[in-house]
Amino acid sequence: MRAYVLVRVATGMEREALEVFQSIASLEEIDFLFGEYDYILTVQATDTSTLARLITTRIRKAPGVVQTTTLLEAPLA
Repeated sequence: MRAYVLVRVATGMEREALEVFQSIASLEEIDFLFGEYDYILTVQATDTSTLARLITTRIRKAPGVVQTTTLLEAPLA
């Protein structure tokens, strides 16, 4: 399953958060944004439990992360 995680980081902590994000193997893509969120992370996970564990133990614990919003990709059928 693929998910997109929108991440808001405290001002001045963008580089520190990026270093942690770059160490996470299941992140397919990391994009820096201007606007309400600072990063959008594209995540590949086998199931929602794995995704939840990744978000709570790695992404949210990165330095400066103050908020995440997760969007799950869904097929159009």
